[in-house]
Amino acid sequence: MRSLFRFFIETATALFFSASIGIAAGVVAISFSHRLGDGVLYGLLSFALAAATFGYLIWRSFRPRKGRLPPALVGEATRQGA
Repeated sequence: MRSLFRFFIETATALFFSASIGIAAGVVAISFSHRLGDGVLYGLLSFALAAATFGYLIWRSFRPRKGRLPPALVGEATRQGA
């Protein structure tokens, strides 16, 4: 239950950060090109890129890990190999 709550909190935070990155990129594009269309385009593209990156990082944090050895067995294997 705790990890499910943490998953939703981290997802909301990632969307908030992605939106702020998109807005900042849009403002920079508008200030350089003086055209609103360019700002909207670059803002949406940077939002999509940031959301995909944060989504991948969240997926890596919360995905089920199969095929990993328990910590005791990993410790034994490293001691025997060293």
